[in-house]
Amino acid sequence: LKKHHIKILKSSSIYENKASGVREPQPDYLNMVLRISADITALELLDICHQIEDSLGRTRPYKNAPRTIDIDILMLDGMSVDTASLKIPHIEMESRAFVIFPLAKIAPRLTLPSGRHIQKVKESLNCDDILTTWNIKKKYGK
Repeated sequence: LKKHHIKILKSSSIYENKASGVREPQPDYLNMVLRISADITALELLDICHQIEDSLGRTRPYKNAPRTIDIDILMLDGMSVDTASLKIPHIEMESRAFVIFPLAKIAPRLTLPSGRHIQKVKESLNCDDILTTWNIKKKYGK
């Protein structure tokens, strides 16, 4: 992201979780949430995310196929985007513990686009699929 002049402001721990909502057994996934700053449009950000995924070997043979990396845009400055390729806010984020738990760590006072407070959403989710978390050393340049 830094190579594309995207500034990382905050990052969560890494959450390991079981794959969910998939057709066949898959390896466990690692998830984290970042807060970023960038002077680009939502579609430009999506293009950069896809470039990064492709450079790391991501293929898209079918929906929810096993993948090396998946970068999702959850929210973007309170804006709403609804195109064929991008939906912001992310339509499934409030139902996914592996998204809400790390998001709550970096934004504990956040009111989600639905109007619900993140802590209330977190309390409503089953976290059985979250296996472990790792704290990472955060080092961001100015």
